[in-house]
Amino acid sequence: MTSDQLSEVFAEAGQVRFIEIIYDKVTDRSRGFGFVTMGSVDEAKEAIRMFDGSQVGGRTVRVNFPEVPRGGERKVMGPKLQSSNVGYVDTPHKLYAGNLGWGITSQGLREAFANQEGFLSAKVIYERASGRSRGFGFITFSTADAAESALTTMNGVELEGRPLRLNMASDRARSNTEAYAEQSA
Repeated sequence: MTSDQLSEVFAEAGQVRFIEIIYDKVTDRSRGFGFVTMGSVDEAKEAIRMFDGSQVGGRTVRVNFPEVPRGGERKVMGPKLQSSNVGYVDTPHKLYAGNLGWGITSQGLREAFANQEGFLSAKVIYERASGRSRGFGFITFSTADAAESALTTMNGVELEGRPLRLNMASDRARSNTEAYAEQSA
């Protein structure tokens, strides 16, 4: 479905100001979701009422307000980001998790790995200034064997529609400034 076709459909609920269909950067194919900006909140509510759960372009669609308004990540996510890494246990037995969907939180990452043997904790890394996910995180385990097992089991598994890209994480040398920033955060 093209932006123009989607705009025609949503015009039944009111003025459509902007349509953005999200595409995969590698394949250039639609990822199956997008954003529709309506002329007013009332028109957006009407679009949700009219189209949520309905068939659009041969697919059942979910229509709702985004959890985080565009540009409002810091305001909405700030308190959540500060508390999301509470209880994170760092160990040398750590996996790097890349290709995370932008909506994955530290809690979501923890839930994805909770059943893995030796799992201790997980965190998503966020940009300090904007509060947006950087698309990667870390998962820690009690032993090297547990981390290796999780790497083998979970690498490539889809999490919110994206395949996890896992690697053994290497500790990098940290400067005093980074260590201080982490302690004071």
